[in-house]
Amino acid sequence: MSGGAKVGSVDALKLFRANLIKFAEIGNVAMAAADSDIDRTLGWLERDQTTYWAGQLRKRHAEVMQREDELRQKRLFKGPDGTTQSVVDEMKALAVAKRRKEEAEQKNLAVQRAIQILRKESMLYKGRVQKLATVLQTDVPRAVYRLDGMLTHLDEYFAIETAGSGLPGGEAVSSIAKAEPTRRIGLEGLRDQTPSADQRKAAPARSPAADDPLFGKWVAGELAAWQGEALRKMAMDRQAVDPEQKVVVLRNAWMSPKIYIERKEPAFEGDSGWFLGAAEIPADLPIEYDSLRAGDLIAAQPDLGELFSLPVGSLMVMDAAGPMALLDAAGLDVWAVALMTAQSGTGGETHEHA
Repeated sequence: MSGGAKVGSVDALKLFRANLIKFAEIGNVAMAAADSDIDRTLGWLERDQTTYWAGQLRKRHAEVMQREDELRQKRLFKGPDGTTQSVVDEMKALAVAKRRKEEAEQKNLAVQRAIQILRKESMLYKGRVQKLATVLQTDVPRAVYRLDGMLTHLDEYFAIETAGSGLPGGEAVSSIAKAEPTRRIGLEGLRDQTPSADQRKAAPARSPAADDPLFGKWVAGELAAWQGEALRKMAMDRQAVDPEQKVVVLRNAWMSPKIYIERKEPAFEGDSGWFLGAAEIPADLPIEYDSLRAGDLIAAQPDLGELFSLPVGSLMVMDAAGPMALLDAAGLDVWAVALMTAQSGTGGETHEHA
């Protein structure tokens, strides 16, 4: 029959699917490693080198002042025999001290220039690899979903055909074309960790006390000033959250080094639709949920007030360096675009962290 499905090898489709997933995993690991290298180098410059050379500059300046005082004292007072004392050694020591101070000044300036250059190049790099990130985190998962559905329908079709009642070719093609995704991979896979509407509705309400660890320092979830600026410049339909509305939270998720927040349609009266979970959950961790006031979470981590205005379908992943990705309802990572927009709006200037 014309228009029938022509499948030469189901095994070939399965092999292609496996290789596609492997490609996405390797690509995501490589991009994560590059981001980690950038963050580690930037942290080394901002913390270790900036602190070290600032301290050296203070010490060497004090050394110059001391050598100048020693030289002045030697010139003011005569020796035991009443003659003018030689200041050759003191002048040599002063010259060495000045060279050491100049070196510290140059190193300090070089570190600051390196920080500015690395920040700028980091933003440019993230903009340039946005297309690859979209392929790895959106296009490949969608292709895998489609392949999963096709393979499932092919298995069902061959099982029926083996029993002697095969589907007509046209119906088989239609059945395969309508295949639905069975699971997600990449950052989209975090959506599968978000509890269902019934689970969120069943989450017990909790009112943390003033000394609750929730109000301590969070590892992730904080926005730098320039990141908040980039977020505010994004064109999207903001949907504010009432502080009295509820946010369902994976218990103690805020202690994780990498968290994510996703906004779903409200599951119950007073539900904001937001869920806060850990991006990586240990296998032995019991899955328990709490329902907290949005106001309490914002009090614990003020930057959530900015993030909780994102529309339904938004999913943001954050670590200690701030946002890693922001997926919209279609699964597209729009965060790198926001970074490029923030950069162009400042004429290419480097944004400073708060």
